[in-house]
Amino acid sequence: MSLRGRRAGWIAAAVLIVLAAVAVTVVITRGGDTATAAPSTSKVTRGDVSLTVSAAGTVQAQASRTLGFSSTGTVTELDVKAGDTVAPGQVLAKIDATAAQAAVNSASQAVSSAQDAVDNANAELNATPSPCPTAPTTHASAPTTHPSPSPSRSATRAAPAVPAASTNPRSSCGSQPPNRSSNSGTDALLSAQQRLNNAELTLTQAQARLDGTVITAPIAGKILSVAGSIGAAGGSNFIVLAGASDVVIRAQFTEAEIANLALKQVAKITLPDQTGTTYTGTVIQIDPAGTISNRLVRYGALVAFDTAPANLLYGQSADVAVTTQSATDVLHVPSTAISDRKGATGTVFVQADGHVEKRTVQLGLRGDVDTEVTSGLAEGDEVLTSAAT
Repeated sequence: MSLRGRRAGWIAAAVLIVLAAVAVTVVITRGGDTATAAPSTSKVTRGDVSLTVSAAGTVQAQASRTLGFSSTGTVTELDVKAGDTVAPGQVLAKIDATAAQAAVNSASQAVSSAQDAVDNANAELNATPSPCPTAPTTHASAPTTHPSPSPSRSATRAAPAVPAASTNPRSSCGSQPPNRSSNSGTDALLSAQQRLNNAELTLTQAQARLDGTVITAPIAGKILSVAGSIGAAGGSNFIVLAGASDVVIRAQFTEAEIANLALKQVAKITLPDQTGTTYTGTVIQIDPAGTISNRLVRYGALVAFDTAPANLLYGQSADVAVTTQSATDVLHVPSTAISDRKGATGTVFVQADGHVEKRTVQLGLRGDVDTEVTSGLAEGDEVLTSAAT
Protein backbone atom coordinates (compact mmCIF):
# COMPACT_ATOMS: atom_id res chain seq x y z
CA MET A 1 0.00 0.00 0.00
CA SER A 2 1.28 3.43 -0.87
CA LEU A 3 1.90 6.15 1.62
CA ARG A 4 -1.07 8.09 0.32
CA GLY A 5 -3.36 5.10 0.83
CA ARG A 6 -2.19 4.54 4.37
CA ARG A 7 -2.86 8.21 5.26
CA ALA A 8 -6.40 7.93 3.94
CA GLY A 9 -6.98 4.88 6.11
CA TRP A 10 -5.71 6.65 9.19
CA ILE A 11 -8.01 9.58 8.55
CA ALA A 12 -10.99 7.31 8.10
CA ALA A 13 -10.20 5.49 11.36
CA ALA A 14 -9.95 8.79 13.23
CA VAL A 15 -13.34 9.88 11.90
CA LEU A 16 -14.90 6.63 13.06
CA ILE A 17 -13.45 7.09 16.53
CA VAL A 18 -14.91 10.62 16.77
CA LEU A 19 -18.34 9.49 15.61
CA ALA A 20 -18.32 6.70 18.14
CA ALA A 21 -17.48 9.12 20.94
CA VAL A 22 -20.33 11.42 19.88
CA ALA A 23 -22.76 8.52 19.83
CA VAL A 24 -21.76 7.47 23.33
CA THR A 25 -22.19 11.04 24.58
CA VAL A 26 -25.67 11.29 23.06
CA VAL A 27 -26.71 8.01 24.62
CA ILE A 28 -25.45 9.07 28.03
CA THR A 29 -27.19 12.45 27.73
CA ARG A 30 -30.49 10.92 26.70
CA GLY A 31 -30.21 8.44 29.44
CA GLY A 32 -29.89 11.34 31.94
CA ASP A 33 -32.95 13.02 30.44
CA THR A 34 -35.10 9.99 30.88
CA ALA A 35 -34.28 9.70 34.53
CA THR A 36 -37.41 9.96 36.64
CA ALA A 37 -37.90 13.51 37.99
CA ALA A 38 -39.48 14.03 41.40
CA PRO A 39 -43.11 15.17 41.00
CA SER A 40 -44.04 18.57 42.40
CA THR A 41 -46.49 18.59 45.27
CA SER A 42 -48.58 21.05 47.26
CA LYS A 43 -50.32 20.84 50.60
CA VAL A 44 -54.05 21.23 51.02
CA THR A 45 -54.60 24.56 52.77
CA ARG A 46 -57.49 26.59 54.09
CA GLY A 47 -58.12 30.08 52.76
CA ASP A 48 -59.98 32.09 50.14
CA VAL A 49 -60.70 31.19 46.53
CA SER A 50 -61.73 33.87 44.06
CA LEU A 51 -62.64 34.16 40.41
CA THR A 52 -61.94 37.44 38.67
CA VAL A 53 -62.31 39.09 35.27
CA SER A 54 -59.63 41.54 34.22
CA ALA A 55 -59.54 44.41 31.78
CA ALA A 56 -57.51 47.47 30.90
CA GLY A 57 -58.98 50.94 31.17
CA THR A 58 -58.30 54.64 31.57
CA VAL A 59 -58.66 57.02 34.49
CA GLN A 60 -61.28 59.71 33.97
CA ALA A 61 -63.70 61.98 35.80
CA GLN A 62 -67.17 60.52 36.16
CA ALA A 63 -68.62 64.03 36.32
CA SER A 64 -67.10 67.48 36.07
CA ARG A 65 -68.34 70.90 37.12
CA THR A 66 -68.01 74.04 35.04
CA LEU A 67 -67.43 77.10 37.23
CA GLY A 68 -67.66 80.71 36.11
CA PHE A 69 -68.36 84.31 37.02
CA SER A 70 -71.96 85.53 37.21
CA SER A 71 -71.04 88.93 35.80
CA THR A 72 -68.54 90.25 33.30
CA GLY A 73 -65.23 91.74 34.27
CA THR A 74 -61.48 91.54 33.97
CA VAL A 75 -59.69 88.76 35.80
CA THR A 76 -57.67 90.30 38.61
CA GLU A 77 -56.68 87.15 40.52
CA LEU A 78 -56.05 83.56 39.41
CA ASP A 79 -54.96 81.14 42.11
CA VAL A 80 -55.03 77.76 40.32
CA LYS A 81 -53.90 76.02 37.16
CA ALA A 82 -54.82 72.77 35.44
CA GLY A 83 -53.84 69.79 37.55
CA ASP A 84 -54.06 71.53 40.93
CA THR A 85 -55.90 69.82 43.78
CA VAL A 86 -58.28 72.13 45.65
CA ALA A 87 -60.27 72.00 48.90
CA PRO A 88 -63.94 72.97 49.40
CA GLY A 89 -64.38 76.75 49.72
CA GLN A 90 -60.93 77.54 48.31
CA VAL A 91 -60.79 80.76 46.24
CA LEU A 92 -59.91 79.94 42.64
CA ALA A 93 -60.21 83.26 40.76
CA LYS A 94 -61.58 86.82 40.96
CA ILE A 95 -62.64 89.56 38.56
CA ASP A 96 -62.80 93.34 39.10
CA ALA A 97 -65.61 93.92 41.61
CA THR A 98 -65.69 97.75 41.58
CA ALA A 99 -69.00 98.13 39.74
CA ALA A 100 -70.64 95.25 41.60
CA GLN A 101 -69.63 96.69 44.98
CA ALA A 102 -70.98 100.13 44.01
CA ALA A 103 -74.31 98.52 43.08
CA VAL A 104 -74.47 96.80 46.46
CA ASN A 105 -73.74 100.07 48.28
CA SER A 106 -76.47 101.90 46.33
CA ALA A 107 -78.98 99.12 46.95
CA SER A 108 -78.18 99.14 50.67
CA GLN A 109 -78.89 102.86 50.88
CA ALA A 110 -82.19 102.34 49.04
CA VAL A 111 -83.19 99.67 51.57
CA SER A 112 -82.38 102.00 54.47
CA SER A 113 -84.43 104.81 52.92
CA ALA A 114 -87.37 102.51 52.25
CA GLN A 115 -87.25 101.21 55.82
CA ASP A 116 -87.38 104.75 57.15
CA ALA A 117 -90.47 105.40 54.99
CA VAL A 118 -92.18 102.32 56.43
CA ASP A 119 -91.39 103.43 59.98
CA ASN A 120 -92.76 106.94 59.33
CA ALA A 121 -95.94 105.59 57.74
CA ASN A 122 -96.49 103.34 60.74
CA ALA A 123 -96.04 106.26 63.11
CA GLU A 124 -98.48 108.49 61.22
CA LEU A 125 -101.09 105.74 61.04
CA ASN A 126 -100.90 105.12 64.79
CA ALA A 127 -101.24 108.86 65.51
CA THR A 128 -104.51 109.26 63.45
CA PRO A 129 -107.65 109.67 65.72
CA SER A 130 -110.22 106.88 65.69
CA PRO A 131 -113.01 107.36 63.11
CA CYS A 132 -115.61 106.49 65.79
CA PRO A 133 -114.70 108.06 69.18
CA THR A 134 -116.11 106.39 72.22
CA ALA A 135 -119.04 108.36 73.70
CA PRO A 136 -119.54 108.60 77.46
CA THR A 137 -122.03 106.06 78.73
CA THR A 138 -125.32 107.46 80.09
CA HIS A 139 -127.73 105.54 82.26
CA ALA A 140 -131.46 106.37 82.62
CA SER A 141 -132.56 106.93 86.21
CA ALA A 142 -136.05 106.17 87.41
CA PRO A 143 -138.03 109.17 89.00
CA THR A 144 -138.10 109.23 92.72
CA THR A 145 -141.60 109.35 94.23
CA HIS A 146 -142.55 110.19 97.73
CA PRO A 147 -145.92 109.38 99.30
CA SER A 148 -148.17 112.41 99.39
CA PRO A 149 -150.29 112.99 102.46
CA SER A 150 -153.16 113.91 100.26
CA PRO A 151 -153.41 112.26 96.84
CA SER A 152 -154.01 114.60 93.94
CA ARG A 153 -154.60 114.13 90.21
CA SER A 154 -151.12 115.30 89.29
CA ALA A 155 -149.49 112.88 91.66
CA THR A 156 -151.23 109.88 90.15
CA ARG A 157 -150.04 110.70 86.56
CA ALA A 158 -146.97 108.64 85.39
CA ALA A 159 -143.72 110.47 84.96
CA PRO A 160 -142.43 110.89 81.39
CA ALA A 161 -139.97 108.16 80.25
CA VAL A 162 -136.35 109.14 79.78
CA PRO A 163 -134.82 107.59 76.67
CA ALA A 164 -132.13 105.01 77.50
CA ALA A 165 -128.63 105.33 76.11
CA SER A 166 -128.35 103.42 72.81
CA THR A 167 -125.93 100.48 72.65
CA ASN A 168 -125.91 100.40 68.83
CA PRO A 169 -122.75 102.04 67.51
CA ARG A 170 -124.56 103.11 64.34
CA SER A 171 -126.73 105.42 66.45
CA SER A 172 -123.67 107.43 67.55
CA CYS A 173 -121.13 107.28 64.65
CA GLY A 174 -122.29 104.73 62.13
CA SER A 175 -123.95 107.38 60.04
CA GLN A 176 -120.83 109.54 59.94
CA PRO A 177 -118.74 109.60 56.73
CA PRO A 178 -115.48 107.47 56.74
CA ASN A 179 -112.31 109.07 58.06
CA ARG A 180 -110.28 109.93 54.96
CA SER A 181 -107.08 110.57 56.95
CA SER A 182 -107.12 106.93 58.17
CA ASN A 183 -107.45 105.53 54.64
CA SER A 184 -104.64 107.68 53.32
CA GLY A 185 -102.39 106.55 56.18
CA THR A 186 -103.01 102.89 55.31
CA ASP A 187 -102.28 103.55 51.64
CA ALA A 188 -99.04 105.30 52.56
CA LEU A 189 -97.93 102.33 54.67
CA LEU A 190 -98.68 99.83 51.90
CA SER A 191 -96.80 101.95 49.39
CA ALA A 192 -93.80 102.24 51.70
CA GLN A 193 -93.79 98.50 52.33
CA GLN A 194 -93.86 97.76 48.61
CA ARG A 195 -90.97 100.12 48.09
CA LEU A 196 -89.03 98.32 50.82
CA ASN A 197 -89.72 94.93 49.26
CA ASN A 198 -88.44 96.11 45.88
CA ALA A 199 -85.35 97.63 47.47
CA GLU A 200 -84.54 94.40 49.32
CA LEU A 201 -84.92 92.40 46.10
CA THR A 202 -82.57 94.75 44.30
CA LEU A 203 -80.03 94.40 47.12
CA THR A 204 -80.24 90.60 46.96
CA GLN A 205 -79.60 90.65 43.23
CA ALA A 206 -76.72 93.10 43.59
CA GLN A 207 -75.14 90.98 46.34
CA ALA A 208 -75.41 87.88 44.12
CA ARG A 209 -73.57 89.71 41.33
CA LEU A 210 -70.88 90.75 43.81
CA ASP A 211 -70.53 87.20 45.06
CA GLY A 212 -70.24 86.10 41.44
CA THR A 213 -67.02 88.07 41.01
CA VAL A 214 -65.26 85.33 43.01
CA ILE A 215 -65.05 81.64 42.05
CA THR A 216 -64.67 79.22 44.95
CA ALA A 217 -64.42 75.44 44.85
CA PRO A 218 -67.78 73.88 45.81
CA ILE A 219 -66.15 70.51 46.52
CA ALA A 220 -62.72 68.96 46.88
CA GLY A 221 -61.28 67.99 43.52
CA LYS A 222 -58.78 68.57 40.77
CA ILE A 223 -58.69 71.42 38.24
CA LEU A 224 -59.07 70.05 34.72
CA SER A 225 -58.82 73.29 32.77
CA VAL A 226 -58.66 77.08 33.12
CA ALA A 227 -60.02 79.18 30.24
CA GLY A 228 -58.11 82.41 30.81
CA SER A 229 -55.42 84.31 32.64
CA ILE A 230 -55.02 87.53 34.63
CA GLY A 231 -56.08 90.49 32.52
CA ALA A 232 -58.43 88.44 30.36
CA ALA A 233 -62.20 88.70 30.43
CA GLY A 234 -63.85 86.35 32.88
CA GLY A 235 -66.74 84.27 31.57
CA SER A 236 -69.36 81.84 32.75
CA ASN A 237 -67.28 78.80 31.69
CA PHE A 238 -63.94 79.70 33.18
CA ILE A 239 -62.81 76.67 35.22
CA VAL A 240 -63.62 72.96 34.92
CA LEU A 241 -63.37 71.03 38.19
CA ALA A 242 -63.55 67.27 38.73
CA GLY A 243 -64.57 66.08 42.17
CA ALA A 244 -62.10 64.00 44.16
CA SER A 245 -64.76 61.33 44.71
CA ASP A 246 -65.72 61.32 41.02
CA VAL A 247 -62.54 59.61 39.79
CA VAL A 248 -63.31 56.36 37.99
CA ILE A 249 -61.74 53.89 35.60
CA ARG A 250 -63.58 53.10 32.40
CA ALA A 251 -62.72 49.55 31.34
CA GLN A 252 -63.91 47.39 28.46
CA PHE A 253 -65.01 43.76 29.02
CA THR A 254 -65.88 41.01 26.55
CA GLU A 255 -69.32 39.44 26.28
CA ALA A 256 -68.22 36.41 28.30
CA GLU A 257 -66.75 38.59 31.04
CA ILE A 258 -69.64 41.05 31.26
CA ALA A 259 -72.06 38.16 31.90
CA ASN A 260 -70.48 37.66 35.33
CA LEU A 261 -70.10 41.34 36.15
CA ALA A 262 -72.50 43.05 38.58
CA LEU A 263 -72.80 46.35 40.43
CA LYS A 264 -71.04 46.69 43.80
CA GLN A 265 -68.53 43.94 43.03
CA VAL A 266 -65.09 44.57 44.51
CA ALA A 267 -62.15 45.29 42.22
CA LYS A 268 -58.39 45.60 42.55
CA ILE A 269 -56.75 48.43 40.64
CA THR A 270 -53.12 48.72 39.56
CA LEU A 271 -51.44 51.66 37.88
CA PRO A 272 -48.42 51.29 35.61
CA ASP A 273 -46.59 54.19 37.28
CA GLN A 274 -47.05 52.71 40.78
CA THR A 275 -45.63 49.22 40.56
CA GLY A 276 -46.33 47.10 43.60
CA THR A 277 -49.23 49.22 44.85
CA THR A 278 -52.79 47.93 44.63
CA TYR A 279 -55.91 50.05 45.19
CA THR A 280 -59.43 48.84 45.86
CA GLY A 281 -62.54 49.92 44.03
CA THR A 282 -66.15 49.07 43.29
CA VAL A 283 -68.14 48.55 40.09
CA ILE A 284 -70.63 51.43 39.93
CA GLN A 285 -71.91 51.27 36.34
CA ILE A 286 -72.25 48.77 33.51
CA ASP A 287 -73.15 49.97 30.03
CA PRO A 288 -76.37 48.35 28.75
CA ALA A 289 -75.15 48.41 25.14
CA GLY A 290 -71.87 47.18 23.73
CA THR A 291 -69.58 48.53 21.05
CA ILE A 292 -68.11 46.52 18.18
CA SER A 293 -64.39 46.70 17.42
CA ASN A 294 -62.78 44.27 14.95
CA ARG A 295 -65.92 42.10 15.15
CA LEU A 296 -65.50 41.80 18.91
CA VAL A 297 -68.28 43.15 21.11
CA ARG A 298 -67.13 44.86 24.29
CA TYR A 299 -69.08 46.45 27.14
CA GLY A 300 -67.91 49.41 29.16
CA ALA A 301 -68.00 49.52 32.94
CA LEU A 302 -67.02 52.13 35.52
CA VAL A 303 -64.94 51.18 38.54
CA ALA A 304 -64.70 53.83 41.26
CA PHE A 305 -61.73 54.13 43.61
CA ASP A 306 -62.51 53.57 47.28
CA THR A 307 -59.72 56.08 47.97
CA ALA A 308 -58.11 57.65 44.93
CA PRO A 309 -54.38 58.50 45.10
CA ALA A 310 -53.60 62.19 45.28
CA ASN A 311 -51.18 62.13 42.35
CA LEU A 312 -53.60 60.41 39.96
CA LEU A 313 -53.43 61.58 36.36
CA TYR A 314 -56.57 61.77 34.25
CA GLY A 315 -56.29 59.82 31.04
CA GLN A 316 -53.61 57.45 32.33
CA SER A 317 -53.99 53.70 31.87
CA ALA A 318 -55.02 51.33 34.63
CA ASP A 319 -55.74 47.62 35.04
CA VAL A 320 -58.72 46.32 36.99
CA ALA A 321 -59.48 42.83 38.26
CA VAL A 322 -63.09 42.47 39.38
CA THR A 323 -63.96 39.63 41.76
CA THR A 324 -67.08 38.00 40.35
CA GLN A 325 -67.22 34.98 42.71
CA SER A 326 -65.45 34.10 45.93
CA ALA A 327 -65.40 31.50 48.69
CA THR A 328 -63.81 32.30 52.04
CA ASP A 329 -62.19 30.00 54.60
CA VAL A 330 -62.39 26.85 52.49
CA LEU A 331 -60.02 23.97 51.70
CA HIS A 332 -58.36 24.40 48.34
CA VAL A 333 -55.66 22.96 46.11
CA PRO A 334 -53.95 24.26 42.98
CA SER A 335 -56.21 23.73 39.98
CA THR A 336 -53.35 21.86 38.23
CA ALA A 337 -53.65 19.09 40.84
CA ILE A 338 -57.14 18.12 39.66
CA SER A 339 -57.77 15.87 36.69
CA ASP A 340 -60.75 14.05 35.20
CA ARG A 341 -63.18 16.83 36.07
CA LYS A 342 -66.78 15.74 35.71
CA GLY A 343 -69.16 18.38 36.99
CA ALA A 344 -68.58 18.78 40.72
CA THR A 345 -66.13 15.85 41.01
CA GLY A 346 -62.51 15.36 40.08
CA THR A 347 -59.45 13.19 40.71
CA VAL A 348 -56.34 14.05 42.72
CA PHE A 349 -53.25 12.05 43.64
CA VAL A 350 -52.28 12.14 47.30
CA GLN A 351 -48.76 11.33 48.39
CA ALA A 352 -48.55 9.63 51.80
CA ASP A 353 -46.16 7.16 53.47
CA GLY A 354 -43.97 6.93 50.41
CA HIS A 355 -46.70 5.96 47.99
CA VAL A 356 -49.26 7.78 45.81
CA GLU A 357 -52.98 7.28 46.28
CA LYS A 358 -55.66 8.22 43.78
CA ARG A 359 -58.76 9.90 45.24
CA THR A 360 -62.05 11.19 43.95
CA VAL A 361 -62.94 14.58 45.51
CA GLN A 362 -65.93 16.91 45.51
CA LEU A 363 -65.18 20.33 44.08
CA GLY A 364 -66.56 23.79 44.76
CA LEU A 365 -65.56 27.10 43.19
CA ARG A 366 -62.85 26.97 40.56
CA GLY A 367 -60.89 30.16 41.00
CA ASP A 368 -58.17 31.85 39.02
CA VAL A 369 -55.40 29.72 40.58
CA ASP A 370 -56.91 27.34 43.12
CA THR A 371 -60.03 25.18 43.31
CA GLU A 372 -62.20 24.67 46.36
CA VAL A 373 -62.44 21.08 47.65
CA THR A 374 -65.57 20.33 49.67
CA SER A 375 -64.82 16.68 50.54
CA GLY A 376 -62.24 13.94 49.96
CA LEU A 377 -59.22 15.78 51.34
CA ALA A 378 -58.07 17.07 54.72
CA GLU A 379 -56.03 20.11 55.55
CA GLY A 380 -52.32 19.24 55.32
CA ASP A 381 -52.69 16.44 52.76
CA GLU A 382 -49.99 16.54 50.12
CA VAL A 383 -51.23 16.33 46.55
CA LEU A 384 -49.33 16.02 43.30
CA THR A 385 -49.57 19.13 41.16
CA SER A 386 -47.64 17.60 38.22
CA ALA A 387 -46.64 14.04 37.36
CA ALA A 388 -43.27 12.81 36.09
CA THR A 389 -42.86 12.97 32.33
